[in-house]
Amino acid sequence: MSTIVTPRPKMLEPMPAQAGASAEGSPKSQQQAVAVQDDAAAVACLQAFLMEKDWTAGAVAFVTLLNQQMKCHRVALGWVSGQSLRLRVLSDGVLLEEGVALPELHQAMLEAAHQQTTLSWPQPAKPQATQAHAITMAHQTLCRVQGLSGLLTVPLAQGGVVVGTLTLERTSHVDALRPLSLDQQQGSRGFSEAELRWVAKLAGLMAPALDLRYRLEQPWYERGRGWLESLRVRLADPRERTLRWSVLALFGIMSFGIGLPLPYQVTATARLEGAVQRVMSAPQDGFLREAHVHAGDLVQAGQVLAELSDDDLQSALRARTAEAAQHENGFAEAFARGDRAQAVIAQSKLNEAKAQISLLQQQLARLKIIAPFDGVVIAGDLRQQLGAPVKRGDNLLTLAPGLDWRVVLEVDESDIASLNNGQIARLRLAAMPDQTIGLTLNRVTPVAKTTPNGVRYEIEAIPTGAGAGARGLRPGLQGVARIDMPPRPLLWRAADRVWQWLSMQAWTFL
Repeated sequence: MSTIVTPRPKMLEPMPAQAGASAEGSPKSQQQAVAVQDDAAAVACLQAFLMEKDWTAGAVAFVTLLNQQMKCHRVALGWVSGQSLRLRVLSDGVLLEEGVALPELHQAMLEAAHQQTTLSWPQPAKPQATQAHAITMAHQTLCRVQGLSGLLTVPLAQGGVVVGTLTLERTSHVDALRPLSLDQQQGSRGFSEAELRWVAKLAGLMAPALDLRYRLEQPWYERGRGWLESLRVRLADPRERTLRWSVLALFGIMSFGIGLPLPYQVTATARLEGAVQRVMSAPQDGFLREAHVHAGDLVQAGQVLAELSDDDLQSALRARTAEAAQHENGFAEAFARGDRAQAVIAQSKLNEAKAQISLLQQQLARLKIIAPFDGVVIAGDLRQQLGAPVKRGDNLLTLAPGLDWRVVLEVDESDIASLNNGQIARLRLAAMPDQTIGLTLNRVTPVAKTTPNGVRYEIEAIPTGAGAGARGLRPGLQGVARIDMPPRPLLWRAADRVWQWLSMQAWTFL
């Protein structure tokens, strides 16, 4: 399929004569003027390419201007797409998007691209060493089929990789840049050595611009495919040893990360608590009279920990005792008189007084707060509250057994789903960083709490194995625990975390 494009070539204006220089200048001045004219012609080609809106239009403008400058019959541009070289642009404005047109021309381009050297036919009088031994069968065939007097193909290379070719066809040998000398006026010889050098120089100037703009205008998947193809070509180059070793090392690392399962742990903050905690509360309203222990003290079962004031209860007990004696005397008198009704009333009041006395005695007994087991006081310092009023149910002291412990782990919400009862963990406390305590997960609580570090779930664990009975353990000690997880590859774990995050973001925003 072909499309006709009308290019807008930028014609090269003739260079103005230098002030004070005559047409019959010295050879050195003529060489300088020719060099300046050559450079101006090359810059004009680059300008014609860059001023167009896209790569295709720019390529058409470039080959059209080059055709006018070189006085050629036709200039063709071939470009590498994927792994094949395709004829893309002709100087007459024809864009070749699909298929291969002009098979002889395409073969000539492939011939120069495969050999990665400039090919011309007929060859110049003094060809370079690479051109003298090059294969030019496709060029000879194209010249014979098309009836050309000269044919030139220059590879366009970027970073040592051929990205395209530029083919110039001429039916009559006329130098568009400057008049030829007598030894160069050989119409049947095709392109002169000066023209070959200039076109090669132009190809070196245009190749980076053509390649960069072509890659920038390609969709992302085409650019990715081109990058992979370029990498394949570089890997096939024996000079790219560093790249080969780098790719091999990267492949080894990825294979190690994907295929080799490694053990890993989930890290969690931990605190030590007593396995059983008993809160000693105030039995009734009153005043704190005496405190025998404070936080950190070791206590024994039956030891008095604190006492409340009993003045009010002692007064009530004495009043009830006197009242009971009075009712007992009334009962005796009524019984002696034979007044059975009065005796029954006195007996009932006596029983009521005795019941109240029993209640007061029980309340007096509860005024002493006694340790229910051997342990340590982990909370409560009553020495600063002596004489202060307390209400029934107020927490006064907290006790914990001295040898039974539990560890509470705070685990991030992203790891809680992978933890189960019975898993093994290891704990190191800040107070004993050189000692490891073995743990076994006992209970995964389903209740979350918000902390400054995010949402955390609490997991209960019990010390087992080494370090479980270490001396110096105290409730409230904090540290870091590592929970052993089943072995998994490194990259698998990283990909799993990324997938979880992406799934959550997609659910949140999409």
